[in-house]
Amino acid sequence: MLKKSAILRLFLFLLISLSTSLRAESLDQRLFDQIHTRWDRDWLDGPMQFCTDVGEAEVGIAICAGVGLFGGEKARQSAKLALTADGVSAIITYGMKNIVNRDRPEGPTERSNSSFPSGHATGAFALATVFAHQYPKIAVPCYLGATCIGLSRIYLGRHYPSDVLAGAVVGFATAKAVIYFQEKILKFKLPLISD
Repeated sequence: MLKKSAILRLFLFLLISLSTSLRAESLDQRLFDQIHTRWDRDWLDGPMQFCTDVGEAEVGIAICAGVGLFGGEKARQSAKLALTADGVSAIITYGMKNIVNRDRPEGPTERSNSSFPSGHATGAFALATVFAHQYPKIAVPCYLGATCIGLSRIYLGRHYPSDVLAGAVVGFATAKAVIYFQEKILKFKLPLISD
């Protein structure tokens, strides 16, 4: 049997958790309204759509393929690391999407395409983190590009700011883990499939 003091502490904990959650959700909605509604300008629509298009998974894969195919040894290694980070972070993201199943700002979608976290932000920050590590001189443009992709998702009304922030964290953390294990990843070779 729970003592009254334990029940009171549990009740206070739940009350504080709920009020913190409500404040965070309110802040998330206010930031969404600021970026999606107040920033809305005709001249920004095209660039924001372009940023979202650049954040598509196929574009990231194409960038890695181009770097790997037409660059030297370091470029091939960078492409392999970036593709690994992108793939692993995508698996984490889609697992989280299925678990959380948050409605997008424009309304509900399929569970695998739910709002939290942003897949565009995940992929963008995974690639940016690897390429910034491999080529420190382009770190600022890499992260600036990833940030623009994330902002475009809010501006266009596809994600809440917390979705984008969570995606950025997943992409960044996954890329850092890939960089940490890069020697093992770079040594790994896919066996040739023979008949």
